[in-house]
Amino acid sequence: MTVEIALVFLIIACALYLFATQKLPIDITALGIMVTVMAVPLIFHSQWLVERGVNLKAAFPDISEGLSGLANPATVTVLCMFILSGGIQRSGMIHLLAKKLIPLVGKSEIRELIIIGALIGLISGFINNTAAVAIAIPLMLDMSRRRNFTASRVLIPLSFFGMMGGTLTLIGTSTNILTSSILEDSADFGRSLGMFEFTHIGLIILAVGLLYFLTIGRLLLPRRDARPVANEKEEEFVVELAIGRNSELVGQRIEDTDFEEDTGADVLKLNRGRKSWTDEAKATELKAGDILIVHATVRQIMDLVTDDRVEVLSDFDRTQAARMDSQVVPILLRNRRVFDGRTAPEVDFWKQYEARLIGLDTRKVRARRLADEELHVGEVVLVALSKEALTRLHRSFDVVVLDEYRDYFGSGRMLTAAGIVVAVVMLAALTPLPIVLTALGGVIAMVVTGCIASRDMYEDVSWDVIFLLAGVIPLGIAMTKSGAADWVGSLIAMHAVGWHPVLTLMALYATTTVLTEMVSNNASAVILVPIAISLSEKLALEPLTLVLAVMFAASTSFLSPIGYQTNTMIYGTGALKFTDFARVGAPLNLILMVVTSCALYWIGV
Repeated sequence: MTVEIALVFLIIACALYLFATQKLPIDITALGIMVTVMAVPLIFHSQWLVERGVNLKAAFPDISEGLSGLANPATVTVLCMFILSGGIQRSGMIHLLAKKLIPLVGKSEIRELIIIGALIGLISGFINNTAAVAIAIPLMLDMSRRRNFTASRVLIPLSFFGMMGGTLTLIGTSTNILTSSILEDSADFGRSLGMFEFTHIGLIILAVGLLYFLTIGRLLLPRRDARPVANEKEEEFVVELAIGRNSELVGQRIEDTDFEEDTGADVLKLNRGRKSWTDEAKATELKAGDILIVHATVRQIMDLVTDDRVEVLSDFDRTQAARMDSQVVPILLRNRRVFDGRTAPEVDFWKQYEARLIGLDTRKVRARRLADEELHVGEVVLVALSKEALTRLHRSFDVVVLDEYRDYFGSGRMLTAAGIVVAVVMLAALTPLPIVLTALGGVIAMVVTGCIASRDMYEDVSWDVIFLLAGVIPLGIAMTKSGAADWVGSLIAMHAVGWHPVLTLMALYATTTVLTEMVSNNASAVILVPIAISLSEKLALEPLTLVLAVMFAASTSFLSPIGYQTNTMIYGTGALKFTDFARVGAPLNLILMVVTSCALYWIGV
């Protein structure tokens, strides 16, 4: 071992300690690595050391190489994928898919697992899997509450399927993109990975994971939550729903249907002509023309707008249904002269602001109809209006515009956002254009088409992941330039000479899994991918086979909430204990270690 290699290992040891203990945020640790590998040759290089065979400048990255992580195609591509995922999220496509599929679950846990596997697993291959899981967590928590499921039995499959789905394509996870970049820079490989080059192996991983959860895994899932999960409290409003002549609710009682369970709305009152029912509202048979007064969150109201069973009334008028292409905005009333003591028809929101009033922020409905409720300064109401009208409303002194709920409205935005992501994937797969270029074009298209606002796009980026990538990439350069990767590869090759290649793959897979739990998926890939390339030369094996074993292991480490972001996210809900991950994840990791290694060797890429 040379002095240069020893210094690289010393830096790695310090990095592993800081990553494992999290005494510093992982992105700060990564930036510290970047600074250190650039500073070592500048501070300690000397002619005296060179004369004694220690050339630090040749072994460590220079300033340009050290900063290359910030402009590396992997870093830029991951950043773009976060923004593209944000565009999909804000379009409401994931929410709509979940809303359509969740009713199919019923009370069956097996159907629930199949739907989570199909929905999250497949989607995670085409948008960043961390973003897919982040979008799905509130939906899964809401489903578990409505269906009376144990939240932890939903959250673990959600995270694990997100990780396994990320192995389907190049853009499924940042680890895949980073590995592709390392391979492209390697003299022994010299090209990036194709978009669907390893999809067949990813499908095997996803299928095995689904089979595992339908059999062994289901028995290992927690029986109860570590503590009750409190859903993030969303602002709620009272709205009026009209029962149309062709509604399937006609002739039924609310308590006999799944309406409240499906929509999440709470029925408070039923009005029919001059008659009203409060206590018996859910037990009264509905007729065409009835008006239901319900309590619901903003997002539930937006779903009700598209529900064929009811019409959300605007301005509390039987003839005015809320438009599906509007933006929904809570506003604070602040002009006493305009609002105090007046009802909605008296204010006439359409005439004053070109907005339709659709909800009041009240739990107790005092009047028979919401149109008779008096408004007061300081109250919050919900309005639907166009983008142009919203711009004018921002300038009004009568109200204060609060949050703008654009995320789940408009099928046009959904189709546009989905079309952009499909175009990014297909252009990278079918043309010579690299994924970084198509992803950058996709970001521009998302902003130009209005799928995501320029002020919102940076909010969707997980900057800690970006700086983690930028910081650890120079460490990979130091591993290669110093000869550390070759040295470790030779050491392993000495012991693995007589091994069957499948055993070598399994050993590399297991090493990556353990290391990922101590550091992170991207850090372990940066350390082990150069070693895998060097090892392939020593053992005369296909380098891509060994590299993919590292990549898949880094992307599917289930043993703790530390190794992967999606596990950390579900652990943050409070529903899971630390040991739940190892109990469910360890058998799956062992199974995938064998299955992935065998598939890579016998099926190949």
